[in-house]
Amino acid sequence: MVLIDPVAISPQGSPLVQAARQNEKVFAGLPAYVHEAILRAYIDGATDNSLRTDEMQAYLRPWLGDEGQKAFWRQVAQVDDKYTEEAEWRYGEIRCPVTILWGENDDWIPIKDGRELARRIPGATFQTVAGAKHLVQEDAPEAIAATVLQFWRSLEGG
Repeated sequence: MVLIDPVAISPQGSPLVQAARQNEKVFAGLPAYVHEAILRAYIDGATDNSLRTDEMQAYLRPWLGDEGQKAFWRQVAQVDDKYTEEAEWRYGEIRCPVTILWGENDDWIPIKDGRELARRIPGATFQTVAGAKHLVQEDAPEAIAATVLQFWRSLEGG
């Protein structure tokens, strides 16, 4: 199993997430242009390299419009440590090979959480990805492909 910068250790949630959890209705009722500006800044903060317009639109599209805006803030408001805490104690039971990739510059989830996750999973390896934040798939897709290929080859014995 290759895990890429997962939300797996509590506590979780950026300052924006914490504010939205406490004020969901306020955020859900923001003017559409303010909501979109917040989303753009939030997503932009998850990458080390600026996204192209079409890439940014792919992330924004589901969360725009009246229903999308409400759904985004409802989802954020539901972030709760109880969900990770329910699973955290079981990480030691994982028996398959695990490699964890983590964006070296991730501002959303501290790198210490990735290292702690690797410590809790027996035999897990931990790799940082230079020049990447939380959305490693956007910043360094080649690092993901190389890691998955290397991981697969190690399982094949070669």
